[in-house]
Amino acid sequence: MKSQLPIARSLNRPLAKPIKKKAEKHYSHNHLQSLLDGFVDFSGVENCDLNFKGLSINSKKVHEEYLFLACASVGHGLQKDLQHGIAYAGEAINLGASCIAWEPMTELEDMPESCSVERHGEMFHVPLIQVEALHEKVGEIAARFYQHPSHLLNVIGITGTNGKTSIAHFIAQLIHAQDVTEKNESKGAAKKCAVIGTLGNGFYGQLEAGTHTTPDAVTVQELIADFRDKQAETLVMEVSSHALSQGRVNGVEFDCAIFTNLTRDHLDYHGDMKSYANEKLKLFQFSSLKQIVLNQDDSFSKIIIESIKHDSYSQKLSIIRYSREDRNAEYFADSISLSSEGISFTLYINDQAAVEIKTSIVGDFNIDNILASIAALHSQGYDLDAIVSRVGKLAIVPGRMEKIMLPSSESGVLQDDLPLIVVDYAHTPDAIEKVLGALRAHTRGQLICLFGCGGDRDKGKRPLMAEIAEQLADQIIVTSDNPRTESPDQIIADIMDGFKNSKNVVIEVEREKAIYSTLSSINTGDVVLIAGKGHEDYQEINGQRLPFSDKGCVHRFYKEHLTKRSGEACK
Repeated sequence: MKSQLPIARSLNRPLAKPIKKKAEKHYSHNHLQSLLDGFVDFSGVENCDLNFKGLSINSKKVHEEYLFLACASVGHGLQKDLQHGIAYAGEAINLGASCIAWEPMTELEDMPESCSVERHGEMFHVPLIQVEALHEKVGEIAARFYQHPSHLLNVIGITGTNGKTSIAHFIAQLIHAQDVTEKNESKGAAKKCAVIGTLGNGFYGQLEAGTHTTPDAVTVQELIADFRDKQAETLVMEVSSHALSQGRVNGVEFDCAIFTNLTRDHLDYHGDMKSYANEKLKLFQFSSLKQIVLNQDDSFSKIIIESIKHDSYSQKLSIIRYSREDRNAEYFADSISLSSEGISFTLYINDQAAVEIKTSIVGDFNIDNILASIAALHSQGYDLDAIVSRVGKLAIVPGRMEKIMLPSSESGVLQDDLPLIVVDYAHTPDAIEKVLGALRAHTRGQLICLFGCGGDRDKGKRPLMAEIAEQLADQIIVTSDNPRTESPDQIIADIMDGFKNSKNVVIEVEREKAIYSTLSSINTGDVVLIAGKGHEDYQEINGQRLPFSDKGCVHRFYKEHLTKRSGEACK
C-alpha cells in the first residue's frame, strides 16, 4: 500500500507551539530527539523514539530508517518556482523513511501528525514533524548526526566572486607538498588536506566531481565526516553566496575565513549587489573563527571588519590582510614582474621580512591568489621557507588561466612556434577583464577573445562582458556557453547590446565551430582566450548535459589539422 499525504490548502496556519527542550535523558547522536533538540516541541509528537541510519533532503537518496528533511524552497530570482520538499515526502516514505521533518509555510495547512504505510505486511506510522525554518537548521541537524566532524579538522573557508577555486587548490597543493616532505623525512603518516569546491570533493589529487561549488548541507557534513574518518587534518572549502544564503554550511566549525573580492555575479539569484554582499558577510560571522584573511585592496574588506567588530567572538580573531597597494598590510607584494615564464614579486611580512616569490603560474590576478594562500598558511604556523619553496612549484588549476600545451605529435610544430591558447572559467565582467588584462602582457600579435554567457542566469552582466571584451581584445568571437533552457540566439543578442561597434564581432552559435574557426585563422604571436567554461566537461542545453570540453576541443582541432596536413603531404 502506498503512503498518501493530504493536499495542502492555502490557508493561514496557526502559530507553532513553543519549543521545549528535551528531557535530561541521554539519547544517541542519531536519535530523533538528539537531532531535533531545541528545534521541536516533542510533547505533541507520537512515536518519537526513533534512531536513524541516515538522513537526506533528497527523496531519491532515502533508504530504510532514514529521516527525510522536507525543506521549503529558498530559491530567488529565476529559481522562485522550486517546490517544497513536502511534495516528495510520499516518495521518501515509500523508499523507507521512518520520519519526515517538514518546514511550515502559509501555503501548507492541515498537515497530519503521521502518515500510514504498509511495510513487511504491517502498518507503520511515519511521524510528520513540523520544524520552523528547517532549511536553516539542516546543517546543524546533519552535524549532530555525524557527531560534529568539523570540530576535529582545521577548516578554511574561502568566499568572494573570483579566485576561490585557485586559492583552495593552491593551499591544498602547498599543504600536500609539505606533508609529503614531512612523511619522507619522518617516515610517519602524512597529514592530509581535503577539498570541497567547484572542481570536486576529496583529498587533493583524488577529487570526485560534484554538482555545486558547495554541496547541500547534509552532503557537506557527510563529506567532512568521511575526511575525518580518513585522518584528514585540514579541509579547504569554497563557500559560495548560494551556500551561505541557503544555510548549506551551517553547522561547520570554520577556523579561518578568506575573502577574495566582490564584483558583480549571481544577481539573477540575489537581486542586487547589496543582497549579494550581505550573504558573503555571513561567513565572517561564524563564532568558531580564529582568523580571517582579507584582500585589503577590495573595499568590501572594510565592511567585513566593521560588521564583526562588536561581536563577542571578534576579540579572539586575528585579522590578516594581504595587498598589492597598501604596504601596511600584513602581507604585501612589491616589485612585481610578469613574463611568459610566470610571476615574481617581493613579499613583505609586517613590513619587515622580505622574501622573493617566483612561480610559473601566469596572470596578474594570481598574485592576489598566491598572497592569500601564503597569508593563510604562514599565519597558521607553516614554515615560511617551505611555503616559498613550494610556491615555485605550484601547478596551474584546471580551467583557471590554463595554457593548452600541444605536444609536437599533435601540432607538428614546436610549442614556442604556436600561438598561446588559454582556457579560463572567466564568466563575470570582472573575471574577463582581469584575464584579458593579464594576457595582454603575453601578446605579440592579436589578443583574441571567445566567450558566451550562461542561460537562466544574471542577464545584466551580458552586455557588460561585451563592453569589456571590446575594450581589451583585438578580435572577438561570441558563441554559446551553457544556454540551459534559454535560447542561445537570445543570449547572444543580449551580449551584442554591449558592443559600440559590432561590425568586427564574429558570431558563431555552436561553440565547437566557433573554436575551430578561431584556431584555423590565428598566427604565431597571437593569444587566444577561450572563456566561460574552464574545467567543465559538459555543455548544458535544454536540461541535458552533453559532453563538451574546451580543452578537448582544442586538442581535437590540432589532431585533425595534423591528420589533414599529413594526408595532403602524401598526395
